[in-house]
Amino acid sequence: MRIIAAATAGLRRFLDLLLIGLVVIVLVGILLAKLVPLTGRQTIIVGGSSMEPAIGLGAAIVIRPVPAEALAVGDVVTLHAGEKSAIYTHRIIEVVDRPDGRWIRTQGDANAHPDPTLIHSSAVVGRTELAIPLVGYLLALLSIPTGVLFLVGLAATLLASAWLLESLELERATTVTLTLVPGTDRGQGEPIAARQPAPLDLAVDGGLRSAALSRAEQLAFMQAARQHRNSSMSGGSRPITRRPG
Repeated sequence: MRIIAAATAGLRRFLDLLLIGLVVIVLVGILLAKLVPLTGRQTIIVGGSSMEPAIGLGAAIVIRPVPAEALAVGDVVTLHAGEKSAIYTHRIIEVVDRPDGRWIRTQGDANAHPDPTLIHSSAVVGRTELAIPLVGYLLALLSIPTGVLFLVGLAATLLASAWLLESLELERATTVTLTLVPGTDRGQGEPIAARQPAPLDLAVDGGLRSAALSRAEQLAFMQAARQHRNSSMSGGSRPITRRPG
């Protein structure tokens, strides 16, 4: 019984921790998606592995716009490139100043070769300030209605399970308390002080009559019976009288 109670308590604590963790993760996602843009920064989900191991697939990065003269070798920047203006994040490996402005050459940390062409600094969206692994999946989940419903359902399930286990613990504790009430015989049955004495059979007018006596009356009756028996034994036997033949 103790093992079951300990397992129930441990499972409830585990569910509580999962619920707290889920709330914290969702709050972090809301912070990155809604509050970060208010500071002039952007949150971007990394959809490739070219920057591993520094920035992995599914990470969320916070970028801040910087002037062209602030760009330097080693900075991780997000920029537009190509005809479709695809966004990607690479590291600056070379800075070239020309009359028409600053140009940069970039390369992914996981790539064997640098990007084929120089990129003008005007294509840079911002420089990476913070990278949080795997949080990009959470942001993608929060961006669709089905993802929000999934997280709400998961939180409700964890909350209901923790509440059910807590109810079982309270019910078990109440049962044990009622079973082990002081003044009872081994926790079960009727309190000793409340038990009624068994009825005695008294000899009255040559017959037996059942009477319910109190404990004091029983003791007095037993003492009187003992004294009567002792006096009968000490009085000896009656003399036998023979009739004449």
